[in-house]
Amino acid sequence: MKHFLLPLINSSGELLRALASKQGDLYAATATHVVSGIGDGSDLVFIANTGYSVLKLLSHPDITRPGDLKGRRVGTGEAGSNQDRITRQALRRLGLNPDKEVTLVPMGGRSISRLNALLAGKIDATTSNEDNLFDLERRGEMSRVRVLADNESLKLFIGAGVDFAVSRERLLHDRESIKAFLRALCEAIALAKKDRARADRIYSRHLGVRDPGLLDFMYRTYVQGTIPQRPFPRVEPIALGLEEFGAKPGLRGKKIQELIDATLLKEIEKESLFEQLYGTLK
Repeated sequence: MKHFLLPLINSSGELLRALASKQGDLYAATATHVVSGIGDGSDLVFIANTGYSVLKLLSHPDITRPGDLKGRRVGTGEAGSNQDRITRQALRRLGLNPDKEVTLVPMGGRSISRLNALLAGKIDATTSNEDNLFDLERRGEMSRVRVLADNESLKLFIGAGVDFAVSRERLLHDRESIKAFLRALCEAIALAKKDRARADRIYSRHLGVRDPGLLDFMYRTYVQGTIPQRPFPRVEPIALGLEEFGAKPGLRGKKIQELIDATLLKEIEKESLFEQLYGTLK
């Protein structure tokens, strides 16, 4: 079986350059970036997804509805960043024009920095992940913010979730290697869901998380909650990419299903791997 090299890419800019120069056959990244690369000529297709980030739109407690954000300051990432994209999409779904009805305040990529700015009164609203809210709740300070919206209410599945895309040429000529990769991905997910201690060790080793309460929260929220047993490609993040980059030459006239190939996971499903891993599926 052929092997995959897995270089680490540290920014969306590096990823886009890697896509443009066709450095890889297989990419693990946020779908919107990959869709943008397809628009620029990369011949890729989505084959799997392992969930999405848990997103909350937070504001000062005196802001009780989305319309109250008009004229207010909303913390976001640098222009063109994934965080900026998330913030803009969230505001649009709430019926607000991010360029005319609010003042976007770029504050870098870390959501904890934006949350601290919200608590300090430097901004009036921002998005945050669930981890920050867990820490805020543990300190007894949830009354200092209001949750205006979340993933489900916004229908906004974008962010830190991982989408897997492969070049069509590699998929055509090396299906067994891609299939073996997907089988390993499915087995790794099952192992994490069944072996809490091993999952905790991975969080500790790679993210430096050692607090028992936070480890418990992350395991429940992400391993048990967000990550699916069967990692089929998700339509929603790809649709967002088409919505934003559909005018690019490589995407004109393309339908969402043309960018997805779930045949290998369907084969794995028919081979009863999920029953072997989980017994009765939830």
